[in-house]
Amino acid sequence: MYFVDRTAVVLKPTANFLAWLKQADENMPDLTLEQIRSNCSVFLVPQFDEPEAVVSYFDERYQTIFEAEISGWDIPRSQWPTDMSLKAFWEYFEVEIHDMVLDMEEAELNITPVFDNMM
Repeated sequence: MYFVDRTAVVLKPTANFLAWLKQADENMPDLTLEQIRSNCSVFLVPQFDEPEAVVSYFDERYQTIFEAEISGWDIPRSQWPTDMSLKAFWEYFEVEIHDMVLDMEEAELNITPVFDNMM
C-alpha cells in the first residue's frame, strides 16, 4: 500500500442538479438523488492544509468541471442551465473531501489528459 500525495474530492450532485436534469430531459428515467450520487466523479487535487483551500481550488476551475459534469449526461447544450455561474455550480454540487489517498498497487498510474484546460 502506498500513500498518494493528493487529496481526493468526490463531487456530488444536489437536489437542484436532479431537478434540472429531470426538466432538461423528459425521457430521463425516474432517478433519485441517491441513485445519481452513488457513482460520482472523483478528482485528485493537490494536498491542502484546509478544506477551504480545496473549495477555492474548485472555485478557480468550476466552469470546466461544471461543463464536464453536465455533458456527461448527454443533454444538448441548448438544454443546459442558463445560469452556469460559480454560485449555480455550488447549488448543483457539493464536495466530499478525503485527505488520505492510498494506492493498493505498486504499478505506476497511467495518466491520460481529459480536459487540458483544467490545469
